[in-house]
Amino acid sequence: MRKNIKEKTLLIDDEYGKFELEKGILIGTWKKSFIDLATAEKTVNGRLKIAAGQKYPFLVKIKSIRESTKEARVYLASEKACLGILAGAICVDSALENMVATVFLYMSKPVVPTKIFTDETKAKEWLAQFVEHDCNEISVEK
Repeated sequence: MRKNIKEKTLLIDDEYGKFELEKGILIGTWKKSFIDLATAEKTVNGRLKIAAGQKYPFLVKIKSIRESTKEARVYLASEKACLGILAGAICVDSALENMVATVFLYMSKPVVPTKIFTDETKAKEWLAQFVEHDCNEISVEK
């Protein structure tokens, strides 16, 4: 079943993180402090399931992440992991998060346009240019 979402709506909230949809932008918040390949794959699979073939600009909040494996970073930047993502914004709150995000962009080179932001509003403004006309629809389970 597809549902048209106009407000910020919680889609998934589990041990790995949460996903919300707001004005056509998918927002992901990591909960884990250590990201290995298995965690990255589980999180991407959850995102792909809720997107159900739709493409979204993606805002990711990384405030919990303190460390990640090289395999996880390479996977998260890959074409497979970026499937369904039109553009990515990484929202950071601290110097450590900025360093983690900068290393990710420099070393892993995501396959979609990706920028780092310290201001969530500015990140959403940048991502808004990538919103497709029907991005407020999402698959929901009954």
